[in-house]
Amino acid sequence: MNDSSSPTPLTREQKLTRALLAVGSIALAAILIVWLIPRALDTSWTHIFASFTGISVWWVLALLAVALVVLAIDSIGFSACFRGVSLRASAETNAVAQAVTVAIPMGSTISLGLIYARLKRAGASAKTIASGTLLASIADILAQILLPILAVTLLALAPLDIPLWVRIALVVAAALGLALTSTALGLASSETLLRTLLERVQTITDAFHEGYGGRSRDIVTPALATRNMAIADAQGSRALILGAPTIARIVQGLAFIAWCTFGYGFTISPLLLFGIYALSRLLALIPLTPGGIGVIDVGVAWALVQCGAPNAAAVSCALAFTLSQILTPALAGALAIPIGVRDAEADAKARRA
Repeated sequence: MNDSSSPTPLTREQKLTRALLAVGSIALAAILIVWLIPRALDTSWTHIFASFTGISVWWVLALLAVALVVLAIDSIGFSACFRGVSLRASAETNAVAQAVTVAIPMGSTISLGLIYARLKRAGASAKTIASGTLLASIADILAQILLPILAVTLLALAPLDIPLWVRIALVVAAALGLALTSTALGLASSETLLRTLLERVQTITDAFHEGYGGRSRDIVTPALATRNMAIADAQGSRALILGAPTIARIVQGLAFIAWCTFGYGFTISPLLLFGIYALSRLLALIPLTPGGIGVIDVGVAWALVQCGAPNAAAVSCALAFTLSQILTPALAGALAIPIGVRDAEADAKARRA
């Protein structure tokens, strides 16, 4: 990739397809929230709204404040992926990208173009932007995987009324998840380990192509080049790149526990609540609705009810928490857009001068 490259414009057919998918995504979210949730949990919107009216406004403000803290921590990790880009430019870019991701159907794809445009104006090369974006995406996904591993481990060790075979299954699941995550981190950290694995895969693919008359291609060199490029262009350590989004999700999980326990008065074990929050992070990876809204709420509300929460209160609790974590980055991104435009205009005037 050279520095003059830019994202390829969408064709008319691609734009139409994405528009239809966006409309379908919004419609699905509306169906899940308006129609499915009340019926699946045997409640009504009258009871749902009534359960929310008793919540202190201070708890709502606290949720919004936590969402801002989570965004700030996440921006630090995002900034560490791009060498030569200031924290301010990275924070603005991350805020806008997250706003688009959570507010617009298929926003994660659109946000890639916005990241490229904003960081390009900040002086980053196309190679740095590409490798940094890849690194940030991998770190975010790994952080979302590490949380369920932690939650499952805590549940297995908790003094709860859980059958022995369930505890053993939880420990095995956590161990497998941790092993897979550690392997992925090891491959990313050790060039020797990654080269050894790729060379073995290359041997298998070469034998396959030789047996079936295909043409073998080198997979070792491009993969190692991509790995080295991402690490070389990172501004911070790998611990910071992975640690920042992980800490951000843990802070968000603790806020969920406080919201359920003190805001709604649910008498549910904090370990179970953290497990439910980890479930919500996995559901957020399902790209069906903007920000996972609807999908997350159905899963979280159902899990809360299974743990003894009242049906209507479980729904309003899940909806309020999800909305606070979606609206806050959306608002922060909306505020960052005019700042970015102003900076771009200032840069243009400076170049003309």
